[in-house]
Amino acid sequence: MSESESVHSQGPPLIAVIGAAGLCGTYVLEAVLRAPFRVRAVVHGPAGRERVAALGVDDIVEADLEKPDTVRQALENADFVFMIPPAFHPAEDVLAIRALEAAEQAGARRFVYLSVLHPHTPGLRHHLRKANAEAAVRASRLNWAILQPSMFAQIVLSTWGRAPAGPVEVPFNVDNEFSFIDLRDLGEAGVKVLSEQGHDSATYELAGPALTLAEAVRFAGRARGVDLEARTVDWADAPLPPGVADSASRASDMRAMWQDYDRHGLRGNSNVLRMLLGRAPASFEEAATAFAARG
Repeated sequence: MSESESVHSQGPPLIAVIGAAGLCGTYVLEAVLRAPFRVRAVVHGPAGRERVAALGVDDIVEADLEKPDTVRQALENADFVFMIPPAFHPAEDVLAIRALEAAEQAGARRFVYLSVLHPHTPGLRHHLRKANAEAAVRASRLNWAILQPSMFAQIVLSTWGRAPAGPVEVPFNVDNEFSFIDLRDLGEAGVKVLSEQGHDSATYELAGPALTLAEAVRFAGRARGVDLEARTVDWADAPLPPGVADSASRASDMRAMWQDYDRHGLRGNSNVLRMLLGRAPASFEEAATAFAARG
């Protein structure tokens, strides 16, 4: 038995979550913390460290995904790696591949990559970058799985659901349908894929129930006790959120996404998520109620 194997065989498995401090990462951490594993949160800086420490994580490592040495150090002795890439990063595929290589060098047993529903969508560069990363994951010598979630319910709730009562401007057709996944369900499914046997070499589309954006915004308002009405505005003229507006690449990618949503929405099938959970996925209304209770 090698030194790496002996370290990995001692005690409960160590799960390293890359991107642990983001919206998705915090829900994944909450799910992992309920499981019988050791948990390491890999964050970008002090603000992320503080955020995950508040969840009760003791093993926190800062790493810059653009610096391979820091990623290798962050994954040292990790048994399982859950990779959440930075949203709209122009080199997301490169960063994901670096994390994959670091996991291989660390002797990890399993690598789970968080991709996106319909990664090969033409015209969506941030989706295509995820498809590039998927190809590298499938070529890895590690046991791997790829999760392709639909739109996060909590993205809608945090972006438009917190608006003051009245009309809410949305930069795509609010009558188009979207399949929303509750991040609590994503975290639960992710832990199963990480910890259970039988998920190696799997690519899972994870989609929650479908409804229109207009319906979702109304549910978000009701959970807060206010009336919200989603109204479509031109995707080409809508203001960009902080962190996107100051980057030409991110701004272009987000507007391309809005344009695609305006034409098609984003729908998937809930059967795989139902299979993994062993129950029906949470409805958007349930996600909205829980989100409002979190404050």
